Amino acid sequence: MDKQQAKFLLRSFRPDGEDAHMPEFADALRLATEDREVGEWLAQERATDAAFAKALNEVPIPDGLRDEILAVLEYDGQVEEVDTELDSLLAAGMAMISPPEGLREQILTAMEMEQSSVSEESNVTDVGMWRWLSVAGAAAVVAVGTFLTINKPEQNTQAPAIVVNTPATSSVIDSNAVRPVSVHNAVQEMADKLVDPEGIDLNTNLSCEHAAKDFLTDKHSPVPSTLPQGLKDAKLVGARDMLLQSGQPVSLLCFEKEGMGMVHIMVVESKHLEDPDVLDSMKSVSLKSCFGCDKTHFNTVHWKEGETAYVMLTKANKQDMVNLF
Repeated sequence: MDKQQAKFLLRSFRPDGEDAHMPEFADALRLATEDREVGEWLAQERATDAAFAKALNEVPIPDGLRDEILAVLEYDGQVEEVDTELDSLLAAGMAMISPPEGLREQILTAMEMEQSSVSEESNVTDVGMWRWLSVAGAAAVVAVGTFLTINKPEQNTQAPAIVVNTPATSSVIDSNAVRPVSVHNAVQEMADKLVDPEGIDLNTNLSCEHAAKDFLTDKHSPVPSTLPQGLKDAKLVGARDMLLQSGQPVSLLCFEKEGMGMVHIMVVESKHLEDPDVLDSMKSVSLKSCFGCDKTHFNTVHWKEGETAYVMLTKANKQDMVNLF
């Protein structure tokens, strides 16, 4: 064993000596005792490792780190349901596929022809088999594409927007025109809008939470019955009645909380959601209820009380969010 091989092995030698009995290290350790250069190098390596370990021990562990790790481990491997509307559309499309007339007969005929020609030329069978499979696959793709083209929802050519200046009153909203929206999509739409809050015309002339509720009541917009206890001492920045792109009336209340910054609360009636059952109650909110978005950098948590659903969005950390409840 030469010096380089010995150093390579000894780099993974544990400083507590637990590896000393392992034959893999025996020759390397023997060389370190016999060769001054390798011995000095090993002493320096162990000193560096000890200093690094000491430095790590002095690093303070952030509050809530243990709970966040346990929450992640508890939900490891579970995929958050997203793109619910697209999934539903695709499932419906697959269920309604109607193959072209005569396709079954054409496939059976092709199979019979291939089977009869197997003994003549096997490579022709392979080519033919791929041909009729390609025809069948192409027909299915065309059928799905046709369904999706005909049934896809109308798309707005502009960026997703929330109507902020139209009062959400009963005289404006046509209940038949309101399309149910998934919790995920409602949260994402609001988060996208709050990235640039200047486009939201907040009523900032509200002195307190009670005044905000009166304002929203006058606007016939959803009114929060109970907000997290931790927002009681937060400063109310403003409120706004709004419409989601799919027509749902929502309310937005913005608070400034010391140590957290801006905390936004979206309020919507549960009946306007596709999946209100995914919402827990306020008392059930925990770290595992919190989600983060790499795109908007908002942390969010949502819950339901009675017939009203709530979403909190903030750029503060998740533990601070949970501490508000």
